[in-house]
Parts: sequence; structure tokens; C-alpha cells
Amino acid sequence: MDRRCFIDINGNISRWFSIEKDDPQGSVLTPTVFISYHNDMGQFLSECTSHFFADDVAAIFSGQLEVRYTSQCIDLERRVESFLDSLEYYSCLADQHLNRTKTEAMFSARAIGSPKFNIMFDSGDGNRICWRPEYKYLGYIISSRLGWVKLLKNVQ
Repeated sequence: MDRRCFIDINGNISRWFSIEKDDPQGSVLTPTVFISYHNDMGQFLSECTSHFFADDVAAIFSGQLEVRYTSQCIDLERRVESFLDSLEYYSCLADQHLNRTKTEAMFSARAIGSPKFNIMFDSGDGNRICWRPEYKYLGYIISSRLGWVKLLKNVQ
């Protein structure tokens, strides 16, 4: 398919140029190729539970029972850093760009507030992953308290 485009910023229009990579936004081919190409990602990133849908990935880390909050946070920080290292390594092996700006973290526990540590990629760009009290995944709002209120309000 010969796709061409131009960029228009405040009326300043670039020359037409060819698009040689990627699929059109909304194409049914994109998620199919992603799933086929990355079918081994779940085994490669085995330190957590992974959920894949099209080109979205959610990783879930569960804490340990009967362990102090401080110890849980230290363990969580270590496991998340290990996971991000593995994810970055996988993205290099697969030659697949990792969108760091869309990466977010959410902490769910009976304790008040998020952990007090920063999560960063090792790429050296200084991008810090933001803690969120809730996020939307596949149309569902998931809150740190794992309640149904936000989800049900959104459905009405």
C-alpha cells in the first residue's frame, strides 16, 4: 500500500512524503500482527501476571501475605525494576518501540497512599513512571481501592 502524508502545523504545510512503516491507525492488521509477533512475551516477562489485548499490555504484581508494608514496598520496587529491565531488553530483542510516556503504575492495598519510591526505566532519559489512583484499561476504570463505584458511575 502506497501511503503518503504531510504535516500541517498552524498553516505551515510540509512536503508530501511516503510512510514506509507501521499500519494505519485502527487497522485490524495491527493487533493481529502484534499478538502473533509477541506471543512469547508472557513467558519472557514471567515475574508478573501479564494481560495482553491487541497492543496493550498490563502487568500485575501481587504482594506477599503476612509481610510488613515497608518490606512489601522494598520487594515490590525490586520486582518492578527487574520487570522493567526485562521489558526493555525484550523490546530491544523484538525491535519493538516501548512507549514510556504511556506507562503508568497503580498501587492497591489497605494501606493509605502509594509507595514512596520512584519507578524509572534504565534507558537514562529520566522518565519517571507516574503513580495513578486509577486508570482505564480496555474501557474499565480500575481504582486503587478496587471498588465498583467508578466503574458503575461510568456505565450509567
